[in-house]
Amino acid sequence: MKTNSKIMILAALAGFLASSCGNENNTPDPSQEQGITFSFEEQNYESDQDLTRAVPRTETINLGDCEAEVSVENDPDTTVNKTRAITNKHYTIRAYQGSVKKGEIKGTFNGTKFTADSNSPQDLILEQGQTYDFVAFNDDVTPSSYGEELTVSIDNVGNAYIGRTTATITQAKKQQIAFEMKHVGARLRTRFLCQKHIPNNITATLSLVAASSIPVSMTNNPVTQTQTYTQGTMTPQVSNSPASTEAPYTASNGGQTFAYTSTSNYHYFLPSTEGSKLKLTFNAGTVFWKPITGDIPKLNATLSMQQGKSYLVKIKLKPKFSYLFSDGAWGTLSANPGKTPIGVVVKENNGTPNSGLAMALHNANNGNGCAWGPTNMAGNNSVKNHGPSSYDSGYNLTWRAASSYYNIVKANSGSFPAFYYAAQYYPGVTVTGTNIGKWFLPGGRDIDPVMRNLYWGAGTPGEYGTHVWGYGVPLE
Repeated sequence: MKTNSKIMILAALAGFLASSCGNENNTPDPSQEQGITFSFEEQNYESDQDLTRAVPRTETINLGDCEAEVSVENDPDTTVNKTRAITNKHYTIRAYQGSVKKGEIKGTFNGTKFTADSNSPQDLILEQGQTYDFVAFNDDVTPSSYGEELTVSIDNVGNAYIGRTTATITQAKKQQIAFEMKHVGARLRTRFLCQKHIPNNITATLSLVAASSIPVSMTNNPVTQTQTYTQGTMTPQVSNSPASTEAPYTASNGGQTFAYTSTSNYHYFLPSTEGSKLKLTFNAGTVFWKPITGDIPKLNATLSMQQGKSYLVKIKLKPKFSYLFSDGAWGTLSANPGKTPIGVVVKENNGTPNSGLAMALHNANNGNGCAWGPTNMAGNNSVKNHGPSSYDSGYNLTWRAASSYYNIVKANSGSFPAFYYAAQYYPGVTVTGTNIGKWFLPGGRDIDPVMRNLYWGAGTPGEYGTHVWGYGVPLE
């Protein structure tokens, strides 16, 4: 029995020695072990160089009384590869050789020093002369509990960062590994541009065209550097834009440029999200005559977001003027294809006969100047300091003898050329609409709605000594 016991003990001891020798061969030589320190910088979102060089991708959308010309480009507020310093952020750092993880450490970087967590290894000890792939990620990236994969959800993508670098361990006492942390996702915002000021907030909602149509989760394999995506549904996001701050009237040189802007907050997405899957629905906001209605059903048909990119969706708002057509119909050009416009509507008919007002599209008398009337006839200056409502209408002044100083129908008198040529104006096409009245030379009362509704003016047209501001936005 004693002999057998000795044999068993010796066998066990031999096995222990063999195991010890095997472990010793895989353990770095303490004389070659190195301590490592870490530093971090965060890279800002990058400009999309391809979109910068390309012609903007443009689509036109009907939004009620205006139309939106939509294009997508890189966000001009970003700078390529610009980084910023970090203070007090928590990271997990891993070291790999091939597909094998050689170590992991967690801690906080305060801007100058990395301090390991109390429940984490205090140093990442690696072998001198060996090359390692380092991966760092912050707490908005979730590590797998059973593998090496890293997961980012759409809810956290706005603050999720991953950094990678490769380094060979040298003989330095404390070698520093520097990480440039990069955004995992992309961001997007909208900007309205207009030739007139945007007087109030534009409220809208950014949502999906269809359910489960964009990536809501991304899994990253740090070894193979491959990503897989899970499709899902995004919670609709508020996308409001404030009133423009540029100086009214003067910033756009009276409506000559799209100088007025209103920019929304940022929205964050995972890479590969397509612009065609997103829609912008308008809730409130008046820019021209009526509140904006409807939606932009696809923000962009060709946009596919890339990691670290910042996108700006430009939405040029253009007024859709209403026109009077030769057959008596009125409305927008797009709603009346094939019809001939003869005037632009400056005041809509409210149901009362003759309450609507349209202005001719061309000048009377072929644009040639002419006199108001005979130079030896008296005028009436008794209302020159009054507002528009104190004036008689241009129709009465042109067509009613009782509104004439000399009881003359000026529309039929060559002695009053300005009134005569206005009344005899020919729009270039036969007018068939029975609801269309006569042409006339406008008076102060008529100029007021022209300035208010066609030029979005401020001031009192016709009031003596008053300067009137307005926008000369071209007709379609």
